[in-house]
Formats: sequence, C-alpha cells, structure tokens
Amino acid sequence: MKKQEVTLSKQTCIVLKTLGAMIKAARLEQAYSQSDLAQRLNVSRYTVMAIEKGDPSVSVGSMFEACTIIGIPLLAENTNRLLNLSTTVANFASVLPTRTSATMTELDDNF
Repeated sequence: MKKQEVTLSKQTCIVLKTLGAMIKAARLEQAYSQSDLAQRLNVSRYTVMAIEKGDPSVSVGSMFEACTIIGIPLLAENTNRLLNLSTTVANFASVLPTRTSATMTELDDNF
C-alpha cells in the first residue's frame, strides 16, 4: 500500500529547511561527521543528509533527537524548563473541554 503524500504549507517547508540548516551548522561547529551523528541517532548517513536538507519525509522524532544531540534547544533551554512547560500545558489542557462540536449559527445578513 502506497503512503499518501501530505501537502505541506510553504511556512512548514521553510521551518524544516531552516531547522535542517541549523542542525548542519551545529554539527560542523562541533566537528561531528554525518556518520558520527548517524551512529548516535541509530540511522543511516543518508537520513542525516535528509535531516540537514529539511526533507519532510524524515520522522519528527529523528529530527528532534538530532537537535538534542547537537545541542539545539527545543521549546526550552533545559530539561527542567521543558518539564515545567509540559506541566503548564497539561494543566491548561485539563481545563479545556474534552470534546467540541461544530454548531452552525445562522447569520443574519439581512441589513
């Protein structure tokens, strides 16, 4: 069965390419080879090349793990702040309704 292709917005493509370029720059700055990073990620060197190009077919987990290994902060500068953010979001989400329903409101456009 063939995977269904997802059409990404221009903004998403720019973010992927930017994040990939950041990963590549940080990797080079730290004198990591693509093979070194691939070994740490437990992926092929070709996957690292795809990450650095911002290829949308790369899993989000691989992209985020590359950021973590290279030292690019995601959402927070350290684990404690990330845990605090996670708790805050969970608390916020707990007060939101569990379900929503779309209600159609008839507009009065007779003016």
